[in-house]
Amino acid sequence: MANKDDPMMRVQLPLALLGLLLPMMASCASPPGRYQPATIQDRDGVPCFGVPDTRETRSNAPIIARVSVTDSGAGGAPVWEHIFLRSGTAEPALPPSQCLVYGHGDASAPALRVETRYEVVMSGYTPGTPGKQGEAQKRVFGSCFEVVDVAGKGVMSSVMAGCATARASRTAPVPQGAR
Repeated sequence: MANKDDPMMRVQLPLALLGLLLPMMASCASPPGRYQPATIQDRDGVPCFGVPDTRETRSNAPIIARVSVTDSGAGGAPVWEHIFLRSGTAEPALPPSQCLVYGHGDASAPALRVETRYEVVMSGYTPGTPGKQGEAQKRVFGSCFEVVDVAGKGVMSSVMAGCATARASRTAPVPQGAR
């Protein structure tokens, strides 16, 4: 008969409980491919946002429902946002060979500031994903970028670190006379 004060008995209960909880916790995880990096190109000083060149995006171009650009250091309020159905425009299919230009069709899009980090998030879906024919699969594409001054002109530069890391490591700008 097992002794209730035996340390092995105390370990077995949490292990058994863990065995029950792991399958439930796994079912809460995001499906693979839901979150992917966005691509960012410079189009004459204006960012153009795209999707990565993968087998999935080449065979089924994602349908983009919303694009949002936020200032990484400003608490998450969008600098510019375009929700296609709300604006009365069709949700575009976005193959890897194309991109959506910041502020396109929106005269109220503010100019992006030099030496400022931004985050772009495009959300939508990929219909007819291989292996799940006919089922729409939610997709979110996101990346960070900053506008850097190159010879007096703002140029887009991708931030290689994750957006959360980029936000945490952001330093205050150095005053002009201190450089």
